[in-house]
Amino acid sequence: MNKNFEFIILSPNYNVGGLRITLNSIKYNYPDSNVICVVNKDVKSEQLKEMKEYCNCVRGGKTITSLINKGYSKIKSDWGIVAFEGSRITKCLNKYKNWMTTYKDIFFPLMVEFKGNKKILYDTFYNCSLNGICIHKKMFEEVGYFSENPLEISREFWTLEAFDKKAIFKAVLGIRIC
Repeated sequence: MNKNFEFIILSPNYNVGGLRITLNSIKYNYPDSNVICVVNKDVKSEQLKEMKEYCNCVRGGKTITSLINKGYSKIKSDWGIVAFEGSRITKCLNKYKNWMTTYKDIFFPLMVEFKGNKKILYDTFYNCSLNGICIHKKMFEEVGYFSENPLEISREFWTLEAFDKKAIFKAVLGIRIC
């Protein structure tokens, strides 16, 4: 199985500095990986031109889900990893390769948040951070696009559809994208 990553950088706010931070960390840690940046459809032409100086950029819609949908429709590699502009990508994503067995695998970061004496566990695909989700292009095409509903609802519906398509959800501890 081909285990090459392509990074889908989501840029809902047109942040060239954030894009450069994310790109530099990808180039340093994953020098052979492709990158595509998906920007909000309201970005001005001159702003898009400036971003294209750094990497391949395309316009998505106005929602986070539309940016994800556009990114997965444009990737050339088998596996797409989502990251927001401004995020630093570390080498920890190579952990995914250890558990890739089929295109039906869907990886997401397992996270624990501490609020005072409370621990909040983000242990499902629909409540995890979007930074670091990794889906095979073929699986994404089988499940279909995220809906244009509010993000939480869209993720829940997409997760249910993926489950119906026999997706294998795998939470991975230690995926730090910040």
